[in-house]
This record gives sequence, structure tokens and C-alpha cells, in this order.
Amino acid sequence: MANNTRSVLVVGLGRFGSSVATTLDAMGQDVLAVDKDGELVNRWSSQIPTVQADMTDVMALEQINASDFDTAVVAIGDSVEASVITAGNLLDAGISDIWAKSVSKEHARILQRIGARHIINAETDAGKRVGHLVSGNYLDYIELEGAYSVVKIHTPPHVVGYSIEDARVHERFGITVVGVKSPGKEFEYGSKELIMHRNDELIIMGKQDQIDKFLRG
Repeated sequence: MANNTRSVLVVGLGRFGSSVATTLDAMGQDVLAVDKDGELVNRWSSQIPTVQADMTDVMALEQINASDFDTAVVAIGDSVEASVITAGNLLDAGISDIWAKSVSKEHARILQRIGARHIINAETDAGKRVGHLVSGNYLDYIELEGAYSVVKIHTPPHVVGYSIEDARVHERFGITVVGVKSPGKEFEYGSKELIMHRNDELIIMGKQDQIDKFLRG
């Protein structure tokens, strides 16, 4: 599951959008970041693929072939109107997986009403976390101080049916399985004899490269 790169269009290169875009790019996802502000586009163009365009304009969407993208993140924060029009245009272009940043409850309600699937509260959801969630590999992501992260994932195929001890998770990957949530069951802490099943959600802790390695097997 970890090697499923998806193409993501990120609209808006402010603090939040640039953080989402650089995180996705670092994870090897296929990203294009768009902003109507040429200065912002120039600032980020050496780090990530960028293009200057106004996504409230339907013609601009066609020029960058927006409909080719699997997912779009609308990270426009300075104008509710521009955010809503852009989200609507992207939905019209056929992108159903839309993540949109909201700056107020009213803004979130409008975005939901027009069909944006994921509403991000810009105040609480850091761009890096959202980048990891957009990539589709993680069900949830928490960054700890220092190099460690805690993530929630589905059991990777290579350890399905194994106990934590038999899979030698810590020895091979350096990660710790904190706990397991099986469908319809209570959360269980990650004891050595706990067996990891296909539809289980694992809570794991480790450094980013260790987590990615565990996902890939």
C-alpha cells in the first residue's frame, strides 16, 4: 500500500499549503503547487513543482490539466470566496477527493455543502500532518518533539497473521507497535503475543524513515 503514489494538486502556497506540498513531495508523491502570486511561486519553485495560475478561473484549470489529478488540496486562506470558487471548479473538473482548508465554521459549512470531502481546520491541523494523511498511507499522524512520529495505519500485508514478536517488528524496522484496534473490538496494547490481522488498525511509533520502511516491508 505504501508505494501508491497519487497525484495531488495543492492550491495556495501560504504557510499551510507550502507545508502540505513539501511534505507530500518529500514522501515521493506527485505534487503540483499552484498560486496566483508570482512571488510565492518563485520562492518555492526550486523545491517543488510549481505553476502560477488563478484557480478561480476555469480556463486556468484547463491549462494545467487539473482533471488529471487524483486529489486536490485547497489551501487558500485569505479569501473565502476564492477558496469556495476554486473548490467548486475542481469538483466540476472531476476531482472528487478534495481537501479544503477552512478559516471559520461558516466557511467549512459552505465547503461541505458544495462537496469538499475533507475539511481541514487550519488552526489545529498542521500542514505536515495533513500532507501525511492526504498521501493515503496513514489513517492518522501525530508528530512528537524530536524525530519521532506516532501514526495509525492498516496492517501492512507482510506482517498480517504474525504476532508482534514473530514479525520481529522492533528488531527489523526499529518501530514500536503501541497498540492494535481490531474491527468491533476494544483497543489492545501491543504485547509481544498480539497477532496483527488484515483489517486491524495499528498505532505505531518510530522515526519517519523507519515507519516508511515498515509500510513497504
